[in-house]
Amino acid sequence: MIAPEIRDQLSLLFQELFVKTQELSFEYSTLECEDIRECPLAQKCKELFKITKKINEYVRKMVQPPGAG
Repeated sequence: MIAPEIRDQLSLLFQELFVKTQELSFEYSTLECEDIRECPLAQKCKELFKITKKINEYVRKMVQPPGAG
């Protein structure tokens, strides 16, 4: 069992991570680049988005009320 204060702190950090990742995804999706597939920064962004999406899915499962879904 996770202590409530640690859970709350993790929750705040996840929220901040998701907001920053969303902001970055907006920039990524509007990036004017001739060959974005060859851009190392764009590839790292894409990796971050995939990981953040997985974390978000797990967080949603954790906070989902029992019997829902």
